[in-house]
Amino acid sequence: MMTLTDEHDIIKELQRHLLNNVDKNQNPNKASHQSMLSRRLTQDSRQVAEGDIFVALTGHDLNGADYIDKAIAQGASAVLVDSACQMPAKINELSSQALVITVPKLRQKLAVLCKSFYFGEQQPLPVIGITGTNGKTSISHLLAQLADLASGGDANPSLSKKSCAVIGTMGSGHINNLTPSANTTPGITDVYKLLAAFANDKAYEYRAVAMEVSSHALAQERVSGLEFETAVFTNLTHEHLDYHGSMEQYFDEKAKLFIDYRPNNAVINVDDSYGLRLSSMLHESTRVVAYGQSQHVLAFNEYVFIKQVDCHSYGLQLQIEWQLGGLKESTELNLPLYGEFNAENIAAVFATAMLCGWTLDAAAFSKLKPVPGRLELYVEPEQPIAIVDYAHTPDALEASLKAVIRHLSGQLYLVFGCGGDRDASKRPLMAEVAEKYSNEIIVTNDNPRTESQEHIVNDIMAGFKAPQNVTVEYDRKRAIELAVSRAGYGDAVLIAGKGHEDYQIIGTQKINYDERAFTAGLMASRSCASRVQG
Repeated sequence: MMTLTDEHDIIKELQRHLLNNVDKNQNPNKASHQSMLSRRLTQDSRQVAEGDIFVALTGHDLNGADYIDKAIAQGASAVLVDSACQMPAKINELSSQALVITVPKLRQKLAVLCKSFYFGEQQPLPVIGITGTNGKTSISHLLAQLADLASGGDANPSLSKKSCAVIGTMGSGHINNLTPSANTTPGITDVYKLLAAFANDKAYEYRAVAMEVSSHALAQERVSGLEFETAVFTNLTHEHLDYHGSMEQYFDEKAKLFIDYRPNNAVINVDDSYGLRLSSMLHESTRVVAYGQSQHVLAFNEYVFIKQVDCHSYGLQLQIEWQLGGLKESTELNLPLYGEFNAENIAAVFATAMLCGWTLDAAAFSKLKPVPGRLELYVEPEQPIAIVDYAHTPDALEASLKAVIRHLSGQLYLVFGCGGDRDASKRPLMAEVAEKYSNEIIVTNDNPRTESQEHIVNDIMAGFKAPQNVTVEYDRKRAIELAVSRAGYGDAVLIAGKGHEDYQIIGTQKINYDERAFTAGLMASRSCASRVQG
């Protein structure tokens, strides 16, 4: 075992070591060694394959060194371990089986290591970073859809027929072929690996990458060293305070994307008080484009202003005005999306696409599709409308309920729960929002994890003024069936919290559960039964 402090010394030692083990790494061509090396950094011991380099870090509740033996057993040729880790007792034995290098402040050095291994000094694709409590997934996926619809025009013909990759909550890659990810923003070694893979993907010829950047990722330096072409700020509401401790600390972490990383462009929702505050904190080298519906927007030199929002049965109709590069223009957009809050998402997408130089017309926006599990409607003849939505914060739930009401002629039924082993302070707040906007409520399980289901529900029930009017059904499928059976034609059932997720965590078990598929099947079977009876 050795200790190295300089990134370049670490790279040289790893190169020397792996070149001495070319046969083991199944790559006899030493000239291609740099490419081989660039694919072999991983922080997840479960993903280690023969010849990989395992990166062991200290984390919020994790000691990466505990997994060194597993990584070596799976074939790791070398290990980089943060000197702050608590070393296993048999570290000397492990060092005889693989090269082990201890590195002080390893996390801070990973950006340089990853950049060198994966693509040298030049980042291969422009990156759009999207942060905020709500809207990150919608904006990234809508951008990706627009990229497929856009062209570069006469000025940039090379942009024609190219896609925008995504990295985020629903996975990474092309939006029609996503690879699932454990985190909204993957670990730093995976982020760099993905960028290199996207740059070499001939099937989609990516023009950019739209990445959701979580506050956890910023706090843990998962995007360290990246150059952001554009950073988007959506809003900041009550979330993740179990991790950050306060709204101020939460804001500070989000602000790093704009202040520490100095993106070329910042697209900011200045209707949000934190966004307005952020807009005055940026370095002069960052171009600021404000967006929103308030008069704050028009005070900026460059903006996308939402003049009017109309909700229709088919979706939204927006009147927008924008001023970029000194020119003021306006247009009307018709969108097959539900929810007035999507107007702000579209404004952010519009501004970002313009800054990217994508040539778009209003017709492109009419071809957009809802993000799976984001106010996704299931409609059958003579049945209530069922809507699956990912809303799992008070603010997001309120926005979703308001959105449905705008399109609704009947009663609104709500099915929701709260996750276990997470921020409990939001539970009564969710109840307050639910009671304010819903006609009938069924409280159920979300992901209880290892926390008592009864304890979670009791926390939620404490927020209701009239808990006697609320139904509790712990079985989530049964809760949905109950709500749909009570609702009638013209009513809507909003099923909140799971959205696109295809699992439920009960205890320590991750159970297969696809709410979208279940709801589609339920509605189809009810429609079929209704036709038979008729």
